Amino acid sequence: MQILDIGRGRPTADVSRQKAAGILIAAREAFCRWGYRPVTMRQIAEAAQVSTRTLYNQYKDKFSLFEACLEFGSSAFPVLEDHPSGDVGLVLRGFAIALVKVLSGETSQSLGMLVYREGAEFPELIRASERNQQEYLVRPLAAFLLRHGLAEDDGEQRAKILLAMMLSGWHRRVSFRLPTPSDEEQEAYAALVVRLFLEGAASRKDR
Repeated sequence: MQILDIGRGRPTADVSRQKAAGILIAAREAFCRWGYRPVTMRQIAEAAQVSTRTLYNQYKDKFSLFEACLEFGSSAFPVLEDHPSGDVGLVLRGFAIALVKVLSGETSQSLGMLVYREGAEFPELIRASERNQQEYLVRPLAAFLLRHGLAEDDGEQRAKILLAMMLSGWHRRVSFRLPTPSDEEQEAYAALVVRLFLEGAASRKDR
């Protein structure tokens, strides 16, 4: 097996980005295949076809590499952008459907199960997962809700509730190994969740 050392010479920015992404893809696959405890930095370096020295130059230890894997995965999360029609419900429904599709990917599910399975022994994995969700899901969603008058100083709390509603069907399917719902079922579920949330949020001042 050829071992590449990206620390030598001056690779172009594109080459560096591709190799950095390759390391993270290989690391995610390694964690999913072997788990957090068994996998070693050497195994990941071999899978990524880089030297162990190169890997340690970029990540000081296995945990920092795992954190980077979570962050890398979050780049696939849907982005909340206002719709030209101004229909907030349409945006939230699309966000819910896209998010479930991302999390339903084999790698995302495997990493989630890894955190659940090994979190008791390595609580830092749970904290890292929580930070990742806070940074890339909760805060952007809270900002969207605030922008559209659907939250006040409780934006993050409302965002957490809405995310829990959006993902409750997905959690149930994963927990009980149920078949993947059809696109029509996902759309109907997202529409129901968003309608319930918006009706509740719209009436907040009357309570």
